[in-house]
Amino acid sequence: MNNRVSKRSHQACENCRRKKTRCPGERPACSSCTRLQQACQYSRNYNSSQRSPGSDRNRLQQLEEKMESILEGSIPSRHVETPKVYSRSLHGRGNTSESSRTREMSLTPGNPSDETRLDNADTLPFAMPPKEIVAEGIALYFQYCHKQPLWLFLPDSLSIPEQCRSEVLFGILSLALRYSNNPLFDGRTDRMCRHYAEAARSYVMFRIVQGTVDLSTLQCLCLIALAEYIANDTHLAWLHIGLATNLAQCAGLDIEQHEGESTPALEERRRVFWSIHLLNQQYPPHSRQLNMLRDIHNPKYMAVNIDSPREMGMQPPQNPQENDALGGIWVYMVQLSTLWSEVQHYVSHCASGDPAPPWSVDSGYCIIGAHLMDIETKFPTSHRYDSVRFQERSPEELNRAREYWSPWLYLQFTYHAVHSVLNHPFLYSWRPQQSAQLAVPNTFWKTSSELALIHTTWTARLIDMITEKEYQLSDPFLGHVVAIAATILIYYCRAADPSVRDSAQRKLETCTRFLSDLATKWPRVQAIHQKVQGLIQSAFAVSPHSGDHRLPRRTLSIDTSLMWDILCYNSTKTPFASPGDGLFDASFLQPPGRKHPDQTTVETEIFHHSARTVDTSDGGQALPPCSSTVRHRDKSENSQSEPWSGADSIVAEDGPSQGPMPREPLGWSGLGFPGDVSFMDVTRDPFFQFQDHQNPYQGIWEIGNL
Repeated sequence: MNNRVSKRSHQACENCRRKKTRCPGERPACSSCTRLQQACQYSRNYNSSQRSPGSDRNRLQQLEEKMESILEGSIPSRHVETPKVYSRSLHGRGNTSESSRTREMSLTPGNPSDETRLDNADTLPFAMPPKEIVAEGIALYFQYCHKQPLWLFLPDSLSIPEQCRSEVLFGILSLALRYSNNPLFDGRTDRMCRHYAEAARSYVMFRIVQGTVDLSTLQCLCLIALAEYIANDTHLAWLHIGLATNLAQCAGLDIEQHEGESTPALEERRRVFWSIHLLNQQYPPHSRQLNMLRDIHNPKYMAVNIDSPREMGMQPPQNPQENDALGGIWVYMVQLSTLWSEVQHYVSHCASGDPAPPWSVDSGYCIIGAHLMDIETKFPTSHRYDSVRFQERSPEELNRAREYWSPWLYLQFTYHAVHSVLNHPFLYSWRPQQSAQLAVPNTFWKTSSELALIHTTWTARLIDMITEKEYQLSDPFLGHVVAIAATILIYYCRAADPSVRDSAQRKLETCTRFLSDLATKWPRVQAIHQKVQGLIQSAFAVSPHSGDHRLPRRTLSIDTSLMWDILCYNSTKTPFASPGDGLFDASFLQPPGRKHPDQTTVETEIFHHSARTVDTSDGGQALPPCSSTVRHRDKSENSQSEPWSGADSIVAEDGPSQGPMPREPLGWSGLGFPGDVSFMDVTRDPFFQFQDHQNPYQGIWEIGNL
């Protein structure tokens, strides 16, 4: 260590040595002297090329010993792992020079785009994995992550890894290695991805401290933010999304200064800006504004307004140009993610007790619905469901163009999710103090319930389609979308119509089985899956005060805390950070309470009938869901569940497991996507005559597609 300090002091210029300050070491003039407008001179008594071979060998030996200790688990998780087979191969190479070893272990020394501009970068205890691992990570990135959802790089920009920044490569590895089938990563993929994200974060913070932030820094922040969201480190993801946003604004990336021009550098800046925007819309942090203008002694947090704001004169960056053979689709994904952000704000309004009824002309429900209709009318015909014919394409063809089909699937899932959330029965029946029978018009309930059924049916159908095509999703956001559909299907499992009830139970199993599969590779989806399973167990629990259990029950027990966590993961109902989440010191956080203050159970009785047959006996005035509250129900009561013959189960702490789900005993046959006509009344469907009923992928609910 003393030798290294001595060598670094010799590398400093005369001015920095005299002032005893840290010298960046650039030649012929260091940046410190340049900034102070001083003449920079270096001593000629030291020649860095005359280092003794012994010192190189000692330093290399220390590095190899450190790698071995990493693999053996003796060094904490701060250090990045490297597979043992590569580590052992390094030992067998003899006393090669340090420069040749470095070319295999790290990036090319002296590259102006790498650590030579980052003072003291070699003090960071992170070793770049072998070039084979880096090459595999880059290949996996472009297969599973490129435009899925982020668009940060072009394939040519990463074709020479030795010319890439370390933070960018670490960020790519943290995101892409989850899709690796390399047996070297078996059992420790999640741990290694977290370590690579930490390495990338360390390099980013180093650049911020030294004032050398550039576009690569923002690209890295986008990569690790998405990787942290996948790893269920949501607070870290929010931190880095906010940091990337602020840095982009400070650098002027949010304002278009070259309108009408298109160069590789400008296009790269635009891609980074819109990727940051997508992260802000798709994974937004808590959105609260503190208002103390009305009463200085009683300030209030205000939800973010979802009304359309006034336009400003400044122009944001232009949309990046897409040259794909199938046509540009990524920008439409960014647009729909913006609408999804408005949906999340609307759910937050509902969670905070927004008194505005959804049928009001200035409600969030109507505003978002208008935006959705506007998007639908302007959506290109070439990208529509009926035009692309996803179900007619081979799996090989789909996987060859993942940069198109993954955004297309995002559009389909999110479009139906927006409809599903807006018409979610829980949003309008969870407060028993406002009687749903008196406060909600029956016309709204009828329309809303049919829309929720149509679009959750579509979500289940999309799952069947990608399962049949063996298409692997690579966006964990879609797990959240499927979980929302599952929460709606829970209500229809208590529908009065047996055909609707049976179909809802099949589709619910489709969704939970799909979540179970995604949970094996994404910790974020594993956490969501656990919440969905907990909600199912709560919903179908049998109250000890209930009467005859032989008839189909019409009552659901909805755990409001779990429901809010699933519908809006950044809502005020979500618990705050906890010690050990990788961000806060344990002494800084207050211990959580024994029970969440809003954790109540709402008993909801379902009166829904399918629109398959028009029932005029009650004049169209069937009762909407009627709710009553049961606070803090005992776990023993929750455990009394009805029998369920499905194959899914609650996920254990170490991953998904198999076990029973609560449901009424029914004999099932075949898959659960509807090709029948039991979902809408033909006499009320003006589009029925235009349906292709011979297509096995079509149904009466087909009118709801994008």
